[in-house]
Amino acid sequence: MESVRITVLVDNFNGVLKGYVKDFGFAALIEKREKKILFDTGTKADVLKHNLNTIGISPESLNAVILSHNHYDHTNGLTAITNKNPNIPIYVHKYWNKPVSYRGIDLSGMNLIFNAKACEYNEITEGIYLTNIRSSRDYGGIHEHACFIQVNDSYILISGCCHPGLNKFLSDRSDLDIPTDSYLHFIGGMHSFRFSNTEAEMFNPYIRSIILCHCTENTRTFVKQFPNKCEKAVLGKTILYSD
Repeated sequence: MESVRITVLVDNFNGVLKGYVKDFGFAALIEKREKKILFDTGTKADVLKHNLNTIGISPESLNAVILSHNHYDHTNGLTAITNKNPNIPIYVHKYWNKPVSYRGIDLSGMNLIFNAKACEYNEITEGIYLTNIRSSRDYGGIHEHACFIQVNDSYILISGCCHPGLNKFLSDRSDLDIPTDSYLHFIGGMHSFRFSNTEAEMFNPYIRSIILCHCTENTRTFVKQFPNKCEKAVLGKTILYSD
């Protein structure tokens, strides 16, 4: 049986384990098949560097970075990685360089790989999928993609802020050949998204867990719709997924 580990490394939403520094933004470490993938990088390089050191992970040991969208609180910690690991592949979406409010740092000269449409990225490791790029009117307009991670017969969906809506990313399962009757785990920022009660009733049998992070506004609604499956993230806590 395979397992996947995800550790929230930058977050401002809830509690924090001893030794970690709490800060605005989001970053999470994905560990799968001996690969270490950083999903988003938070706001401050020194905070990300400190929290990586606390967990015992060096920037040089990371295999890839995935950036969800071009806002500073998800990108500006990146230099903590690239200063030590300058050739690390950084996965961004094809609309990355479009003008946007609250834009993150300039990524010129970095090893960028542009996601054009939903597909599996086996070069990172088997079972890593990036969704289609979805748009949202938030903050004057923003494009975002999310990441599915396969763990045995289940799939973890990790999102940065989920500006376009979690249901939009879930609809990309058909393009990724992910069975719609597979079990699901959600982790990340959910911003203003919430399921309608009809959607929640439809998805509930398939959802194993929900970890709310960063920018989530509708915590009470999630908890009400998915009792005993939903909790707030704790900065520094590692979640082990095996089914």
